[in-house]
Amino acid sequence: MALGAAEMAVFLAGCLAGAVCLECRRNRGLWIGLLFLFVFLGFGRLKVFQGEAERIRGLELETETGRAVTGTVKSLEEKTRGWGAELLHGRLEPDAPGERAVSLGTVSLFFEERPELEAGDRIRATGSFRPYDSPSNPGEFDYRSYYDSMGMFWKVTAKKWERLPGGDPLRRRLGRVREKGAAVLERCGGEQAGIFKAMLLGLKGDIPDQVYALYQENGISHLLAISGLHVSMLGMGFHSLLKRLRLGKRTAAAAAGVLMGLYGVMTGFSPSTQRAVLMFLVSMTAGCAGRVYDLSSALALAAAVILWRHPLALVQGGVQLSFLAVGGIGVLGRILEKAKVWEGRAGSLLLGGLAVQLSTYPAVLYHFFVYPPYSIFLNLLVIPLMTYVMVSGLLCLLFGWFCPPVGRACIGGGYYILECYEELCRLWGRLPGSSLVIGRPALWQIALYGGILAVFVWKAGQLKRKKVWLTAVTAALFFLLFPLPERGLRITYLDVGQGDGIVAETGNCRILFDGGSTDVKNLGDQVLKPFLQSRGIGVLDYAAVSHCDSDHISGLQTLMEGGGVKIRTLILPDPGEGGNEDEAWMKLASLAEKKGIRVAVMQEGDEICAGKMKLTCLYPYKGKAAAADRNDQSLVLRLDYGKASFLFTGDAGEASEKEMLNRPFSRAGLDRVTVLKVAHHGSASSSCREFLQAVRPDFAVISYGEGNSYGHPAAETVKRIQETGASLFETAADGAVTVGTDGKRIRIVPFRRRWDGQRR
Repeated sequence: MALGAAEMAVFLAGCLAGAVCLECRRNRGLWIGLLFLFVFLGFGRLKVFQGEAERIRGLELETETGRAVTGTVKSLEEKTRGWGAELLHGRLEPDAPGERAVSLGTVSLFFEERPELEAGDRIRATGSFRPYDSPSNPGEFDYRSYYDSMGMFWKVTAKKWERLPGGDPLRRRLGRVREKGAAVLERCGGEQAGIFKAMLLGLKGDIPDQVYALYQENGISHLLAISGLHVSMLGMGFHSLLKRLRLGKRTAAAAAGVLMGLYGVMTGFSPSTQRAVLMFLVSMTAGCAGRVYDLSSALALAAAVILWRHPLALVQGGVQLSFLAVGGIGVLGRILEKAKVWEGRAGSLLLGGLAVQLSTYPAVLYHFFVYPPYSIFLNLLVIPLMTYVMVSGLLCLLFGWFCPPVGRACIGGGYYILECYEELCRLWGRLPGSSLVIGRPALWQIALYGGILAVFVWKAGQLKRKKVWLTAVTAALFFLLFPLPERGLRITYLDVGQGDGIVAETGNCRILFDGGSTDVKNLGDQVLKPFLQSRGIGVLDYAAVSHCDSDHISGLQTLMEGGGVKIRTLILPDPGEGGNEDEAWMKLASLAEKKGIRVAVMQEGDEICAGKMKLTCLYPYKGKAAAADRNDQSLVLRLDYGKASFLFTGDAGEASEKEMLNRPFSRAGLDRVTVLKVAHHGSASSSCREFLQAVRPDFAVISYGEGNSYGHPAAETVKRIQETGASLFETAADGAVTVGTDGKRIRIVPFRRRWDGQRR
């Protein structure tokens, strides 16, 4: 569960109070008092912002059709399935005469085809409204919080639109410059055009997925976002050019500041860009006033401005990393350097890089779960070359506008540097331990991490053998955030929409049962991989497939093809005798063998044991004839852990259930189950009364997609389950359902917390 804005504010206030204690020798009490006064004012602003958000979200516009919204287009960008635009100052048009327009903040518009509009246009669009979804699984990206933090509460699929008089002429001109610049880079940049457009214009839509993943896995994806590195290079370069032209000091600073402000507006003004531009303006102002530029003060001012406008930006991972990285350089790095922990030019570079890593490490794990330990050294190689990449891209924009061949010649140097970046990433990726799946640390681990780091920084100047202490503390902090061994058994029934996906974890074994969906696209990347990595699972010992319908294997196939999580053994059901080969079964087995995954088939009586856990196959039995319907060949497994037992039924139908009841071994395995995964998403053709009477579950979980076209779960099935006295959970309503047991007691917690859990 992501940390809320209020919790983050309290945590940040504590960190800042510690920084004040370290930095302020005089009037420490006054500064701490002022700090908490600003925190108090910030909480007031947060409450106002949240009240406005609740008002806008409470309009419940998803129940209405044909409503119109007006506003000014901030930007227009190509998306995966169409085009998207942000509508500033969105207002819901009145539905009847005499009503007033209602403010909606910023609104997202989606078009199936590219509309003939541009940034700065004022438009009126009509379509269907939808809110952003909140996560329903641990580790899943929280779209609602992300867009809330930017003041965006509704997205509209536009059916029709029209341009209105007025608009924003400045934004329109800047948008045209951006589009023409993108066209120049597209013509001249070749395969690296997408990277150049991201670095110079803030357009990330054309970065190939595999390249973005390569940068992210190796800890250099910050190069793709317009932030301090880019703004300082452009701003200081332009400022130096103006000074060489013998413009006055103040004139050059003012012009550079205006240019960077316009550049920020043109590129979308993300929070990291806002921070960089604000800090650049402080730098220019300090120079004009004859004052020394203080990075910490500039950073604090930028934070105050950004958070006053959008207080919920505090919970954004990108915002946290942006401020922590700069704070690491300006505060932590400077203190360590003053303490002479490591002297010399090389020591200074190493301390700067290490300070950034130490500052950002908890946030990286909290939001992304994976850590590239060699990124500090890779950044030392790639960052110095960024100047040449930026210069080559800017020269291409300047000359390629008029003469594309000259533009291609100018961009050539940067092009080959970017090619070198990719090769370095591939080389780094082949090093052992280059990408460590650590998982999301607990809040107490992060707090302890901060406390140890603060004490070390406070005492660094008084220590002897400083390098030894630095090495020891860094190693201790690195391992401090690793997940603790799983005590007992933990099973998570994931909300995968219309499908199944279940993960079992015990001390020395991790098992995935199915993993597919017919209505959640990119299930492997959007749900399965984030959940597994958030739990610190980089290796699955087993992936058990009940049967090979797409709603049980689509996400698993993505895991097998895309990496990120290694699978040691794939367990498939016995395909049966005397029937035709199952094409989907054969393809999945072939993919596993291609990826070096062991393939095993389970039949009635087969077992897997790991510590206190025992997994037993109840169905299908050896010699069973191949079924015409895959559902009737579903693998049925029973997992025992102490006195707790779990039954996984796939899509087994009534015929399979009765067949199991008639066989002594499987009948004994069905007797008295603690938690039942209801077969076939609660279909009317499964979970017959005789089967449920044999199983007699204490709890039952139905996995299905809300509003599915199959009518799952069937009302009669739900009634039969309730008649057994079982407590029923539904992933569509409860989100992921997590069951924990020590072998004696059971605790169940739905992710959406509609039910507080139950112990038996």
